[in-house]
Amino acid sequence: MNQRAPSPSSQSRTGSAGISVLDLIRLLRSAGKAILGQAALYGELACVEWAEEKNRLTKMFVLGMAAFACLLGVLLFTGVLVMAISWDTPYRIPAVLAMMVIYAMGVGIAWHKVRALSASSGQAFAGTREEFAADIALIKSKL
Repeated sequence: MNQRAPSPSSQSRTGSAGISVLDLIRLLRSAGKAILGQAALYGELACVEWAEEKNRLTKMFVLGMAAFACLLGVLLFTGVLVMAISWDTPYRIPAVLAMMVIYAMGVGIAWHKVRALSASSGQAFAGTREEFAADIALIKSKL
């Protein structure tokens, strides 16, 4: 009777997948550095995209404050215009109207820029999301 003793690799196999514990540990050891490197890249990408998002939100806030200041100016000069109409001087009304038009144009420009910046909010962290999706697809294809 020629019976062979079980090999060490067949003894360490667990589960129906046929992967030994030692092979799994070796795989994780070799992939650990790559996983940590990829995580660091994700962290850097997220930091860059967060800085861009903070910059966009700061611009929106500043433009909103400028638009609010211009709106207050329009309201103030509208009141002054009403007062000026009651006086008998021919030069005050065109000057107040010119100031109102300037402030109204400021509000319009600021509103346009805020809408343009707000429309780009859907692209926040797009690079990070694309990288995650690509890596998940790669991992699923390897399974």
